[in-house]
Amino acid sequence: MRHIYSISITLAILAAFPVWAQADSAEQASPCVAEPIFHCVQHLEEGGAIGHYGYNLQCPDDAGPAAELFIDIGDDNLFSPGRIDRGQPKIFLPGKHVDEYEVDFTSAEVKAGAAIHWSILDKTVTVDFSKTKDGSLDCSVLQ
Repeated sequence: MRHIYSISITLAILAAFPVWAQADSAEQASPCVAEPIFHCVQHLEEGGAIGHYGYNLQCPDDAGPAAELFIDIGDDNLFSPGRIDRGQPKIFLPGKHVDEYEVDFTSAEVKAGAAIHWSILDKTVTVDFSKTKDGSLDCSVLQ
């Protein structure tokens, strides 16, 4: 009886393992490529700013309409310098999604002329606050 019990536990563990392995390898082996997009920045009267961001997820035609990519906040999906999590998406849907979400920037970041980077895997977009007052990057002017 003892051997049957041990075999049952071993089989249960082995049966579950491929599910874990498939989830990890599918996430890393995605044929889709995500690219961050900076749309514009809205300068606030009190000195801070709101950045408007989106992304473009390009997938091969054979990936199907339900293709999506999950990239958790961390080394592969982060803002820098400062807080790596600024509310950016973790789930990316196919196609171009402009002005998908907003990021609050402090008046200290804006006044310092900081360059803030959003990186998704090996793609990065930069907001340089020393250059966001021109008409092409200022949402206040665009509206």
